[in-house]
Amino acid sequence: MAAFYPLTFEPIYKAKIWGGRRFATLFNRELPAGENIGESWEVADRDSDVSVVKSGSLAGMSLRQLREQYPVEMFGKHADEYQSRFPLLLKFLNAEEKLSIQVHPDNRYAQKNESDEGKTEAWYVVDAMPGAEIIRGFRAGTTREKVVKALQQNRLEALVSTYPAAKDDAIFIPPGTVHAAGSGLVICEIQQNSDVTYRVYDYNRTDASGKRRELHVAKALDVISFRDTGAPKLKPVKIEPLHYRLAICDYFSLYSYDYREPIHENSLNCFRILVNFEGHGTIISPEGL
Repeated sequence: MAAFYPLTFEPIYKAKIWGGRRFATLFNRELPAGENIGESWEVADRDSDVSVVKSGSLAGMSLRQLREQYPVEMFGKHADEYQSRFPLLLKFLNAEEKLSIQVHPDNRYAQKNESDEGKTEAWYVVDAMPGAEIIRGFRAGTTREKVVKALQQNRLEALVSTYPAAKDDAIFIPPGTVHAAGSGLVICEIQQNSDVTYRVYDYNRTDASGKRRELHVAKALDVISFRDTGAPKLKPVKIEPLHYRLAICDYFSLYSYDYREPIHENSLNCFRILVNFEGHGTIISPEGL
């Protein structure tokens, strides 16, 4: 049995038209020169993008290799369920400019049309500039017909629901929900292990070569839900002092901790992804730091 310890991974950076350089200042990262970085994949097991252990005795091993060679150590009682694929993808978003208005499919549609999983996701706002906003869902009374007409007239923004965003906000985004991060946001995103995104509207902007990014309107209209998706921001549920549950769904649970003193966390028979947003601390396991 491998002597597992708290694993950290090398980030995988993604240049985006809407990205920037804030990871360098917020996280003290050395970013690829000359690129606007929009995403940092922290825990990933995709076909061409796989996280690699940063340090310790397992340094250099990929998340895929760990999953294949040590399924019980990684997943406990869920080993058989997850041995063929790591179930989640964790990333940071640096929205220097606003993201496209987009939507993700559910499992059934994605498996049939993309040979991939659907995408349920949640956002945690790490940092927000004054006036930052998010888009989540449509305004009441919006229909498919109204969306089609608005797209033809380049006024989709008039139909979406926009909300102010602030540091420590948490937002749950089920499949079928149109959404977008506005400019000035740094977000931690936890999601199903999927990379299927249907862009609905991209503000007619062009890339460095003068080309507009591809839209996926037909597929988006197939999967968009016009039902009321409830309050945009998650209300924390207190578990114990300084410990809150933010979201729970079929694919992940999201919790917030405010550590003021040492605590004991039993992670047997499952895995945990821990992200530190403020301050510093030490994780101690039987196998080491």
